Amino acid sequence: MPTVVVTGSGRGIGRAVAIRFAKEGWNVVVNAKKGKEEAEETLKNVKEVGGNGVVVLADVATREGCRNVVQAAVNNFGGLDVLVNNAGLGLFSLFLNADDRLIDKQLEVSLKSVIYCTQEAAKVMKEGSIINIASIAGIRPFVGLSIYSAAKAAILNLTQALAMELAPRIRVNAVAPGVVKTKMGESLVKLLGMSEEEFAKKHTLLERMVTPEDVAEVVWMLVKIPTITGQVIVIDSGELLKSRIT
Repeated sequence: MPTVVVTGSGRGIGRAVAIRFAKEGWNVVVNAKKGKEEAEETLKNVKEVGGNGVVVLADVATREGCRNVVQAAVNNFGGLDVLVNNAGLGLFSLFLNADDRLIDKQLEVSLKSVIYCTQEAAKVMKEGSIINIASIAGIRPFVGLSIYSAAKAAILNLTQALAMELAPRIRVNAVAPGVVKTKMGESLVKLLGMSEEEFAKKHTLLERMVTPEDVAEVVWMLVKIPTITGQVIVIDSGELLKSRIT
């Protein structure tokens, strides 16, 4: 069976993506930095729906961590077919208040992880697909998320550059979600002093929050359609459009 690596898959979007591939019978390399219990829960979910997998605790903000995750796919399952660069970190801070630690941490987790893991994966992949989880924050900046927005914008550009460099052997695409019903999304909504229902009604056209499972379905679509590369798929319930008309 084919194998996928999903970085940052201990919870949220990463967990949903891991489970989606498992439903198709794939081998899944589940990754988390420290959250062993969360990662083990994801692996349990993977096996419950018919997949197989392993947990790799590694910091993908480092090259060594990315190398370990990719090597786990090779050692346990004989190769790697798909990499989903999901690990990311958004910390709210007004730009002038962002210190070096906050800046470095966000750039390392959200951007360097994509660079390192893609380099390590592309070295061992015979052919396949790489999908980067970006954000509409990379398309339309948000106050208080300037560094995160910059990292995600870089990922969108990097996606196109990699699509050209790695073709035809590897396809590279990105998914740009709006605010998603995850721990990070919930914290942002709370910061705005709203409930999820209030946020969805005020800031989206469809008046509903994007779920991790919605994002996972888009990721799977990008894997299954063999003629898409260098593209960014926005899934935001109309959040970007809503911002233009209100």
